Amino acid sequence: MPIHKVNESAVTGRDGCTLPARVLADNGITARVQIEGCGIQLRQGQIHTVASNAIQDNR
Repeated sequence: MPIHKVNESAVTGRDGCTLPARVLADNGITARVQIEGCGIQLRQGQIHTVASNAIQDNR
């Protein structure tokens, strides 16, 4: 599974870091992601639902 990126603001609504995340499921509207790093408010291993357009390619 390729790793993508998601900003903490997509989960918390507050400014934060952009973290690597593994997409577990994506229906085009929302996606379940597993956080693969530690940021200001999120920790590795947590699973969250975010908007699909909040997921960034890891390039």
